[in-house]
Amino acid sequence: MKTLPVHEPNDLYDTTFRLFTLQSPFRMGKTAHAIELLSDDRFVNLGANLRYFQQKYEAILASHDERRDMLASVRGTPYRRVERLFHDYIKAQRAEVDSMLTRLSAVEGQPDEPKAK
Repeated sequence: MKTLPVHEPNDLYDTTFRLFTLQSPFRMGKTAHAIELLSDDRFVNLGANLRYFQQKYEAILASHDERRDMLASVRGTPYRRVERLFHDYIKAQRAEVDSMLTRLSAVEGQPDEPKAK
């Protein structure tokens, strides 16, 4: 199944972004925080978001080196199984992000890598 991004103008619904907030004087930073989040490309651009998580997953997997402590397999640890499950999950998520980036680049007709400025 191939999904396509929303195109403007769209006959089904209005795709223009509008943000309406009501703010208590005790929580004055909420609107500023929302504006800050919406100004970050990784939260509003699918390609940037996927590349961000791809880098996060790569960093997690790079920091995990099973050969780093050769005696760990002999000593054992009560968290070994949980750690293995965690890293298997991260590998699966990285594979899913890689797949989504490939599909996105095929839809957009652009390479997976960010454009050089």
